[in-house]
Amino acid sequence: MINVTEIMKRGAENKKLPPWVNMRHAWMVNDGLRDKDLEYPENVVQIKNLDYKKRLDAEQFAAILDSWKMDKKREMLYASSGDASDIDSDSYVSNSLFDLCVPASYMGDSDKAYPVIVSVHGGGWFYGDKKLYSHYCCHLAQSGFVVVNFNYRLAPQNKYPSAIEDVAYLVKYIDDHARVFGLDMNRFFMLGDSAGAQLTAQYCIAASNQEYRGKLDYFTYDKLPVRVCLNCGAYDMGKRDDMISNWYLRKDGTLVVSEEQYQLFMDQLAYMNADFPEAYLMYSVNDDLRFHTIELDKRMNDIGVAHVTRAFGAGHPESGHVFHLNLRNSDGVQCNEEECLFFKNK
Repeated sequence: MINVTEIMKRGAENKKLPPWVNMRHAWMVNDGLRDKDLEYPENVVQIKNLDYKKRLDAEQFAAILDSWKMDKKREMLYASSGDASDIDSDSYVSNSLFDLCVPASYMGDSDKAYPVIVSVHGGGWFYGDKKLYSHYCCHLAQSGFVVVNFNYRLAPQNKYPSAIEDVAYLVKYIDDHARVFGLDMNRFFMLGDSAGAQLTAQYCIAASNQEYRGKLDYFTYDKLPVRVCLNCGAYDMGKRDDMISNWYLRKDGTLVVSEEQYQLFMDQLAYMNADFPEAYLMYSVNDDLRFHTIELDKRMNDIGVAHVTRAFGAGHPESGHVFHLNLRNSDGVQCNEEECLFFKNK
């Protein structure tokens, strides 16, 4: 996808369907073509369909690791996903499933403490799931990380603050179960793209600012990542006035939260402070959301947040919005390598 405007136009293709249904299907076709014929890396295992809103069965999890030693499968199921990956199902928009994408060495390591990346998927708050991001997350796991690939509640069926609340629930869950999962939470990192970058930034703003966190009327958590990567995101909510934002924030034209909570959402960048994690900011010069990252770079300079900012796509018009998810794109491969090194070098 070159830019967001292109995909939004597809929302009007079938007048008999709601625009978000048209857009989900159009986006799914686009992403399917991008990932067509990709193979999962042989040195990565996916432990699939854990649930961050359910009790973890530590014995069952340990049994999965033991059984892998016998058959060496690259996909190990903790539970069934049901129809959660069916884009037209109720479960698609409302589930709390997650996968662990792990290096194969993790499976046989009895005393493990791996660095962990939480990947927050994009999709305008109304689209996307862990299946869509599985190739990307496995690609990152090859660099020696456990990558948490998770679903969160989607609009318009689920309104704000459902998505950001689920990010906090997920982080708390892996923090609470870090020992069982073999995670080193002193090497905890986050990244997100598009709406996932917005959610990642918002989570970090709340986690690093007790005053802001105290004003919010939904579940929050204060575990901060050591470093964070924000990719092709939209961060200044005051400059978002489109139907996608309305699906997230309104029902029948009316706000779904109080005016106070709405303003806290809109003004979230004002609450970013110097305790925000060190960041890698990335955008494409071909992306119509690029100004958000350029402005975020200025904001971080003003308040003293350590960060690097990288622009990709010059001379490469095919490198558009979230180009880094295309594992055949040379700019995307370079970006992903840089981000893994950014985490490793901490």
